[in-house]
Amino acid sequence: MEFKIHIPKAPLANYIGSLTYFKGYDPAHTIEKLMPDGTVNIIVELDEFDRYTFDHHTLEKQKKCIRAWVSGMHQHLIAFSSLRKSSLFVIQFKAGGSFPFLHTPLYALTNLVVDAELILGNSILELREKLMEAKTIPEKFQMAEEWLIQRAKYCPLPEAVVQFAVNTIQRNPTQIILKDIVEKTGYSQKQFIHIFKKQVGLTPKFYQRIIRFNKALEEINQQNAIEWPQISHDCGYYDQAHFINEFKKFSGFNPSNYLKEKGELLHYIPVYE
Repeated sequence: MEFKIHIPKAPLANYIGSLTYFKGYDPAHTIEKLMPDGTVNIIVELDEFDRYTFDHHTLEKQKKCIRAWVSGMHQHLIAFSSLRKSSLFVIQFKAGGSFPFLHTPLYALTNLVVDAELILGNSILELREKLMEAKTIPEKFQMAEEWLIQRAKYCPLPEAVVQFAVNTIQRNPTQIILKDIVEKTGYSQKQFIHIFKKQVGLTPKFYQRIIRFNKALEEINQQNAIEWPQISHDCGYYDQAHFINEFKKFSGFNPSNYLKEKGELLHYIPVYE
């Protein structure tokens, strides 16, 4: 299997978390349940396979995904096809970073997977063709970077207050008081929430919940002997009941069962049919 992650340099580094390419992925499972991680993604298939999203409870097919699609901010689990011999190229945006490239309010994409052509037009299909024709992996990354720069060339940049809020929440999702962030921006609470939802896709409070949940995931995966009360305390939950309730909302499992079901990577749970 070929698998490469590329971290762009500035100025793209301010908006893009990573570019990922893989080919020959050959999982034993057929569906992956993906947990919210606070990112927006453009996914381009390079293998011409049909993929689907699924209802994460019933596993019934929902949306067919072909060529390229945009996955907005998600508040809950999303179930997605996991195919053998697959090849994908993924552009992962930082929170608030996708706005100059998608040219659309992010709250319109929350909890949705949308055909990329509807948002990006033919340019995303042209990028797909170039990615498929490129001879080397570095060429693919270079083409994607050039496309992103061109896409954002004449677009407004994200509001500085949004980046300030996102960075503050990410640094300390367990103790930050959102009212303090709003006061520092100079906006009213209503104005600030509107701007944040437009450029991130979630309210600041819900985004904080997702980042706190992801902090808990990281702690769980770093510890050998897990002390649940300590993790819930370290991650800023009121008590263990609050921690378990939030964990189940975002993962579909209580923390102990998550450990039994989780996959190799942090944010997905394999489903075997």
